[in-house]
Amino acid sequence: MLAEQQAPVDPRDGGGRAWVERVEPIGAELGSGASAWERREGRAEKPTVQVATRQRFTFLFEVGPLGIAEGGTIYPTAEPFWEWSAVQHFEPGSPGYTTAEIISGEARVVPDALGAGFVVEGSALAAGDRIRFVYGAGEEGAFVDRYAERDATFFFSVDGDGDGYRRFIEGGPRFDIASRDARLLVAHGPAEHRPSETLSIRLAFVDHQGNRTDRLEDGLIPANARFEIGTLPGSTLDFGPPRVFAASSWQDGSTDLALGPVEGSGVLRLGVRGLGPLETFTAKLPPIVVREGARSLVWADLHGHTALSDGTGRPDDYFRYAREVARLDVVSLTDHDHWGIRPLALDSDAIRTVFDTTDGAEEAGRFVTIPGYEWTSWLHGHRHVLYFDAPGAEPRPEIFSAFDVTTDRPDELWDALRDRNALTFAHHSAGDPVAINWRFRPDRDLEPVTEVASVHGQSESMEMPVPVQGGIPGWFVIDTLRAGFRYGFIGSGDSHDGHPGLPQIAGGHGGLAGLFVDGLDRAAVKAALRRRQTFATNGIRPFLEVSIDGVPMGGTLPAGKDEHRLRIRYEATEEIERVELVRSGRVATLEPENPLSVDLERSIPALQPGEFHYVRIRQDDGGNAWSSPIFVGKSR
Repeated sequence: MLAEQQAPVDPRDGGGRAWVERVEPIGAELGSGASAWERREGRAEKPTVQVATRQRFTFLFEVGPLGIAEGGTIYPTAEPFWEWSAVQHFEPGSPGYTTAEIISGEARVVPDALGAGFVVEGSALAAGDRIRFVYGAGEEGAFVDRYAERDATFFFSVDGDGDGYRRFIEGGPRFDIASRDARLLVAHGPAEHRPSETLSIRLAFVDHQGNRTDRLEDGLIPANARFEIGTLPGSTLDFGPPRVFAASSWQDGSTDLALGPVEGSGVLRLGVRGLGPLETFTAKLPPIVVREGARSLVWADLHGHTALSDGTGRPDDYFRYAREVARLDVVSLTDHDHWGIRPLALDSDAIRTVFDTTDGAEEAGRFVTIPGYEWTSWLHGHRHVLYFDAPGAEPRPEIFSAFDVTTDRPDELWDALRDRNALTFAHHSAGDPVAINWRFRPDRDLEPVTEVASVHGQSESMEMPVPVQGGIPGWFVIDTLRAGFRYGFIGSGDSHDGHPGLPQIAGGHGGLAGLFVDGLDRAAVKAALRRRQTFATNGIRPFLEVSIDGVPMGGTLPAGKDEHRLRIRYEATEEIERVELVRSGRVATLEPENPLSVDLERSIPALQPGEFHYVRIRQDDGGNAWSSPIFVGKSR
């Protein structure tokens, strides 16, 4: 990658432009009502194709003003992520088969030996010469991304002088990828709610891959759709008999419902059932704790990607999904600094788009967006960097790249961030795609918590279910705690599907951070992370509070007591399998008395200086939650 950055650039490299001429469905898609799209004079709209279908794309490529030398190469390239068929010209009967023909000019273009490009032969290509490329030219067509997005790009790059170095053309053919029909109703409310205030919940429809959708099999979701909402078992607050609510407006398959004030304190558990044409759709809300309190639990996903690196979709749609579908309180977009078709760190316009879009998506007191990026070192592991200055504040967020020789080690990154209002977060730390180099001890000021669960699995303990692939014995977070490291726990999605807060719908695994905050703004979020008053989950949304002698999770106990009082409160999303007390790596198991709730206070033996204690809770459905450790005495 570094060699590519330093490669010589010929003025003809990256020259040219391309556009979509035709798109037609292939195979079974022909019977689905889909029809071909053709460019017409004056037609401005982009073509739209459906997720996870087979299509045949025809592109026109026009040579740039400096031409392309004989021996130069043009490379058509589909997005390399999320099940697009790779461009190939060896197997006509396989997906992604691609052809090219000159439609103006005297030269020829022939397939290269590697199967990815087309070489200019016979003579040079002159400015304005055109070539027709057909991607999916064989009977199998080409498979389309399984995740919906706007402005999906098909890329062309040009080696203009034949020296083996190429550059991507500016822009490229674009089209929209549409979701399928609704298969799932998701419902979320706040994690906490104040008594007597009006409770609102968010409903959203998604397809089989979690893509938001406003379509049913036989048409659009009715504008006046009705839902029955009632109390579920385990609720300590009575919502009364089931009531019917009608949606007043929809935003691409999502809506808010105001349910009215909730009286009293306790736990509210609600179920939702669609009526009429929606009668097959049901959902359970995560538990809502109703109480007065100085600090409230909010849900955060602090790690995810878009098409600006190796993910899907646009930054603005990423934040809309977080707010309108997943109903997150806090979210960050952390595209890779240098991993994807066009490295973010080298694209000042893209950097500006990311950080400006992040600021613009924030809603004061309701929805916190945190600017960030992922420091992507293939030697020392991946960390995301988050900035907590108020929207629009100076200095603006900056990308300190893992491919810059001045910040290509963790200690150099922390030095660069020392005077910035920022934090860093290690993730998938025990294994694939690359483990963290723990020889660089996490910075006490800049890395107070670590991500233990995401789409990659969990990195807390090799003994827990779904460990990260390629997990290295002795390299899990519990091993680093034994070695004297001190940090709190969070989960986050590391989503690449454009679905922050809900990547587990498509991927099976996810991650979320529960944060106890004094308010809903960037400063309050950072304060919660700094004091480690956080917990991690693998995508579920329970309520979890743990304290020892009144010291909340993430805190530090003084040494010298003969015994301690441990307090655990947990409100589950499904029945509890077991409660595990983790003391300095040793595990004690408790059987729950109540299948949905833990409200426990008990004595535990004295903890010695340097020890740590945290709680793991495992549910029957595979949901897991981890409290941040409570530490004893000064750190080593």
